[in-house]
Amino acid sequence: MSITRIHDKNVAFEAKALAAERKNPTRLVMSRRAVLRGTAACVGLPMLESLLSPSEARAQAAAPPQRLVTWFIACGVWGPSWFPTDTGANYTLSPTLKSLAPVKNKVLVFAGITNAPCVNSQGSHGCGPPGMTTCMQGTKPAIGMGISVDQVYAQALGMATRIPSLQISGTDGTFSDVQYPAVYNGTTSWASTTQPLTPIVNAGQIFDQLFSGVMPAMSTSAATTAALAKRSALQKSVLDEILSEATTLTGKLGKTDQVKVDQYLTSVRAAETALQQSAMPNSCSPGTMTKPALTLGPDTNGFGHKIYDPNVYTDIITTLMALAFQCDATRVISYQQMNGGHSSYSSFPWLTPVVNRDHHSLSHHNGNVTSGLMLAQIEAWEIGLFSAFLQKLDKIQEASGTVLDNSLIFLSSEISDGNAHNQGATSYSGFAAPTGKPILLAGSAGNKIKTGRHAIYNNDPQANLFIAMLNTLGVPTTKFGMNGTAPLTGLT
Repeated sequence: MSITRIHDKNVAFEAKALAAERKNPTRLVMSRRAVLRGTAACVGLPMLESLLSPSEARAQAAAPPQRLVTWFIACGVWGPSWFPTDTGANYTLSPTLKSLAPVKNKVLVFAGITNAPCVNSQGSHGCGPPGMTTCMQGTKPAIGMGISVDQVYAQALGMATRIPSLQISGTDGTFSDVQYPAVYNGTTSWASTTQPLTPIVNAGQIFDQLFSGVMPAMSTSAATTAALAKRSALQKSVLDEILSEATTLTGKLGKTDQVKVDQYLTSVRAAETALQQSAMPNSCSPGTMTKPALTLGPDTNGFGHKIYDPNVYTDIITTLMALAFQCDATRVISYQQMNGGHSSYSSFPWLTPVVNRDHHSLSHHNGNVTSGLMLAQIEAWEIGLFSAFLQKLDKIQEASGTVLDNSLIFLSSEISDGNAHNQGATSYSGFAAPTGKPILLAGSAGNKIKTGRHAIYNNDPQANLFIAMLNTLGVPTTKFGMNGTAPLTGLT
């Protein structure tokens, strides 16, 4: 875990943790045993305990990898069908959330959370998607957002996995909402204020990224192993020489040049880490899954973008996401089921009964219950896909729990209610239960969060929830976004 690599004015870390890391910087050390262990980590095969030392075996059992997923749904929700009417551990799932029943005890349902920095009566669908993960208001016409919660964790992890993070979407269609850059509408993952991470839409491309160069467990020949070792030793000796020369030079330089050399050494260490990581063959196996070859459907809403069959596509994508976690190819994923506003679905012919209205205009329901119930039907379908993903993770056993148990899966939208374009509570005629930003949190990062509840807050900032999530994942964050100042309480 490394936090000194993260530079964003809207994210701060515990002073003691920063000082400790600067004194003893995190550096990846990969032993021969670790390389051999990597070749044994194929999906569908057990971890070979003979390759673990007793202390490593205990650590593996006690602290399996912890993952983070952000899952975006578009256009807000119809509150009367989304929010439960009772609270606590014995709450009743609402009509929209009923499909969560198989994993209800591993999901936390929130009410009373707000994301005030992203309130924007005009441009919510543009700024809202990245605002959901950054708790920032985007600028225009120049791009300016902020680092997203998933990237804080990914950058803190550094090179812990072969793929630092995955960004995935169900569409490549975006639109510019009231002159905001269109990139806001299509990206929820931001590496910095000005660096959006464009999501992948092609499932085959994700398959290749995960499984290219797959090496079956323990099948490396002696000649190949020797060649890899020789190449690694040569590259390492060159890096050692550079580091030695630079260290000698540093004492003879002025402060400005010392900073430049330090920056250079940082890049050299990054290269060293990358080489060490590449020494581990890709042992992530797709098992019986073959490379997806999906066909794009017709233009769905007149804005010039096409989509795959959303049921088939989401099933494939979530299978790939589960495999990525199972073989520890990555620990961080952001997923946009669709983008907000006009970039969402134009109709829903796969639902029963069919909904022949586009998602965006339907979300501007003006309090009409008929429109609201159609929205609820759409949202129940979306949560069904989400629940299916959670159940896939919950079937993968590791240590004393499952991959779901060792993850934090955050779901929300760019706004609370599509008609109000708000970021907090919404009033509905005849509905008295607490509302707020629609947020679900699944998994407990190793039993560190108390799930299986409907938790009601009093206009607490969503950014504080992100601070608590990052702290739970081992990142000592003290500030996040525009208004995150302390971890949200009541999660444990």
